[in-house]
Amino acid sequence: MAELPSSHDLVPAAVAQGRRRRARARLAVAAGIACVAGAMVFGSLALTTGGDADRTVRPATSGTPSPHESPESVQPEPYRTPVHIDPTSDDERSMANLPSAERKRRAQFQQHVSVLLDKLLPDSVGLIRPVDLDVSRYQGETEDGKVFTIIFSVRPSGDGPESKPCPSAALAAAGGSCKQATLPGGIKARSLRVFTDSPETMSTDVHFRYGHSDVGLTVAPDVDAKASASVTSEELLAAAGDSRFLDLVRYADEHPMQKRQTTIAGG
Repeated sequence: MAELPSSHDLVPAAVAQGRRRRARARLAVAAGIACVAGAMVFGSLALTTGGDADRTVRPATSGTPSPHESPESVQPEPYRTPVHIDPTSDDERSMANLPSAERKRRAQFQQHVSVLLDKLLPDSVGLIRPVDLDVSRYQGETEDGKVFTIIFSVRPSGDGPESKPCPSAALAAAGGSCKQATLPGGIKARSLRVFTDSPETMSTDVHFRYGHSDVGLTVAPDVDAKASASVTSEELLAAAGDSRFLDLVRYADEHPMQKRQTTIAGG
């Protein structure tokens, strides 16, 4: 007992130690608040960035490849289960015999197209999924059961003109319409809204030339439900002019997945 310091010697040390612990606790709390505040500021900046910037600069997690990435290197989200339809053409049957790596590449490309078109087209087209064994074919299904066939084709160009004028008089007489627009890069595009498959249903399409390819995007009607394609020419032209869509067109132009369109003279 004689070796222990007196009680008045212990008090200053205990007080000092308590103050140091409280100081460390305050620093830890302050650091935690700073981290949370920093995360909130970063998150708010990310959420408020929109418009053209959001459409041209896409992070890898968006599922859309940047101009320097290929659809093979970025996994799109969410995954869309392909729709199986029995092959009806020689091209579709030949796809079933492709090497595994090539089939995987095309399936990956279709996933990117499905996810992006789901963002670009109106909700009334429904959830868009790829159709297996046909790299150009997709399907939109609405909650009330309507099914719209979607064709996105990037095919090596034939010998035809780069763009065609609107057949205004004949088309208007048939109850259809035609719109022309210039997409980014000076690309001339034409969109038709015409009666298809029945006198009661209409389809909407857009066509243009890109690089060495003829590009087409078509939304067909659901004939069984007597429902026309629920997308206007203006909406389809806006989708075709989106920089992310043109990135996919560029990839398909540089890495063709379809055969050149052939025409028969007089037919």
